[in-house]
Amino acid sequence: MTPHPGPLFVAPRPDHVPPEALPSAELGQSIRTLRRKLRSARNALFVTRLGGALLTVALIVTGFALLWIGPERFLERLLGLRAIATTYDVILWWSVVIVVCVVGGALGDQLVRSRLRLARGWRHRVDELRHRLEHAEAEQRRRHGEALVPDAPD
Repeated sequence: MTPHPGPLFVAPRPDHVPPEALPSAELGQSIRTLRRKLRSARNALFVTRLGGALLTVALIVTGFALLWIGPERFLERLLGLRAIATTYDVILWWSVVIVVCVVGGALGDQLVRSRLRLARGWRHRVDELRHRLEHAEAEQRRRHGEALVPDAPD
């Protein structure tokens, strides 16, 4: 087994130390860092939710496009023929539609589930950062005895 590449014991960063244990200067730095992390986590949560919504819309539009094409156009494009759809053509078409829907549905389900898992993770991260920031700001207010003026609305 190879040794750990970095130092084993490192002082924790100010934004990971309980606010009560920090001097005032480091507490201010910790609050700024937590605000930046919270903004970044909220952006990541938004992007994850937007990606999930766009993926869902794309799957639905693809399904409707497949049904809109129909058996005649499908066979013309696939085989290069111009013919009226027969019973065999319709059975082939619906077989292809069912196979594509089953495979596409399974893949789509897995993609949507992974997006939801990512969104839950980011939601947890946002909640954790918000709690830590509120704790740090409450400690700073307690020390200074005055209300904080927020830097910028999030």
